[in-house]
Amino acid sequence: MLKKLKSLITTGSSSEKAQAVTEGDGVHATLGELLAQRRFVPLLSFDSLGFSRTEGAGLHRSPFRGRGMEFDEVRIYHPGDDIRMIDWRVTARTGKTHTKLYREERDRPVLFLGDFRSSMRFGTRVAFKSVIAARILAALAWASRENGDKIGAIIMSASRYAKIAPHRQMRRLMEVFTAVVEAANDDADEKGKNLHEALAELRRVSKNGGRVYIISDFHDFDEESKKHLTYISRHCDVVCIQVFDPLEETPPPPGSYRISDGKKTTTIHTDDPAWRAEYEKVFLEPRRQLENFCHSRNIIYIALRTDQNPAETVRKGVLTAERA
Repeated sequence: MLKKLKSLITTGSSSEKAQAVTEGDGVHATLGELLAQRRFVPLLSFDSLGFSRTEGAGLHRSPFRGRGMEFDEVRIYHPGDDIRMIDWRVTARTGKTHTKLYREERDRPVLFLGDFRSSMRFGTRVAFKSVIAARILAALAWASRENGDKIGAIIMSASRYAKIAPHRQMRRLMEVFTAVVEAANDDADEKGKNLHEALAELRRVSKNGGRVYIISDFHDFDEESKKHLTYISRHCDVVCIQVFDPLEETPPPPGSYRISDGKKTTTIHTDDPAWRAEYEKVFLEPRRQLENFCHSRNIIYIALRTDQNPAETVRKGVLTAERA
């Protein structure tokens, strides 16, 4: 019976109609509500999260590496300059000690991997996981753009797979939002790509010093996924946001429940101790494993339940990681 319940969740069916919150109906994502997420920029801005904009300091006081540095010029060595930055070739050629100067990159690529496959089209409280994922992706994209960063994305659903190269233009942000809306509303009865396939693509396009947000329920996070994510985490700041429904955290109160996927109906008995133990194994243990994996790779892990405020939850998650 538990396998049947998990099947209902991973195929995107719900036993309760999602309730509307803030914008939209909680079932379908709209371009209007993604545009409206701009109001959360103050919660997710660099200043709000304690990031420093000091020249050459990177983003200290945070778990992020900060912006990368790009070569600016070579000049005569001055007392106090970092000797590690001496340009020995120019020094040998001119007979005078020269040092390399670097400056903070004007922008950094921010990449989003948005997962809107069938398992995300599920919800018993507030909204489908897919809608919550769309909202937080949009809010983070707005915050990144306000910071002057380039924005790109890989957006996947049951029958769609969009790759959008990083750029600072508003037009590119709208391309990302359009792809998100189309994917979040994709109810095709198809499996779609595996998560590790998308992570492999993300590994190919991610740039040293960039930031990566992965927004998914991670239901098929496997060994291949771990390999690609480990590589990405060595070169980029990574934030994994796992979206889940309350039903995937706490089983229903003891009793008998009839559930349906729209085609077949079955009954589950939640008062069985063995059933509840198996429930924890199926739903909670994978989440603990993902969280432990992320911590071991210096990846920020944020658990986002559908009945929580997305922007506030992510903000708290980043600040908590900063203090850790």
